[in-house]
Amino acid sequence: FLSFHPTMNIILNVEEDHLDFFKDLDDIRSSFKKYTELLPDDGYLVINSGIEDYSYFYSDSNCNVITFGLNPQTSNYSATDFHIDDRGDYCYTLLYNNEEKCKVALKVPGEHNILNSLAAIAAAVTLGIRLDTAVKGIASYSGVDRRFQIKGKCNGFTIIDDYAHHPAEITATLKAAQHYPHNKLWCIFQPHTYTRTKALFNDFVKELRVPDVVVLAEIYAAREQNDIGISSMDLSREIPGSVYCPTLDKVTAALARIACPGDLILTVGAGDIFKAGEKLLKEEK
Repeated sequence: FLSFHPTMNIILNVEEDHLDFFKDLDDIRSSFKKYTELLPDDGYLVINSGIEDYSYFYSDSNCNVITFGLNPQTSNYSATDFHIDDRGDYCYTLLYNNEEKCKVALKVPGEHNILNSLAAIAAAVTLGIRLDTAVKGIASYSGVDRRFQIKGKCNGFTIIDDYAHHPAEITATLKAAQHYPHNKLWCIFQPHTYTRTKALFNDFVKELRVPDVVVLAEIYAAREQNDIGISSMDLSREIPGSVYCPTLDKVTAALARIACPGDLILTVGAGDIFKAGEKLLKEEK
């Protein structure tokens, strides 16, 4: 992104990731700072005030800064008075500079989508779109493929697919799922790349202890070779009660054998884990 020449940047979060390229989190933060410095003086930075030391990113820039977040004391655009429906979708009151403006209704679940919607509204209004038009647009947005995408029902349980492949993304997806109707919550996780699995191993273990049942598919190699000798079986050893499946066919077989009516099954990962859920739905038909 340092090859771009934007007039507006939106920074949703800055997390420790892609450590096959970046040295560490400080290196990532430095890169985002350089990205912000590409903005012209009349450009705009829309940034999450929940990011640690967020002013660092624009400290050497003359651009216009608009903040959003869940803390109205540090955010131009923030939210209060949250309500969650039976599908986990949020409704909230929009605040601008701590002044109530209007109600915002989302058709996508998860607290992270409150932040996404605040960023979208901030960007739209800054670009000259009327607030009521922006809010109406938000209300009509029902999501994209592979982001908490409801795939269907099979044998009485629901299958939802999500692209999450970083521990923070998994946390957001699981939090959203906890507000969705279910008996047991299953997380069928396929780690994405060997280097990410190794670098964030302990974080993956921590987050994957949250669901009721965890099934681990083998790591999706993507662009890598397994030169470091790591496997999803290593994760499984650290997650009590988890099930390791070396192939997607075995994932599907395990789901068909163990899942019960009323359970919620999340297929999670940036690889081809969604195929396990799709195969289960196809076999049911």
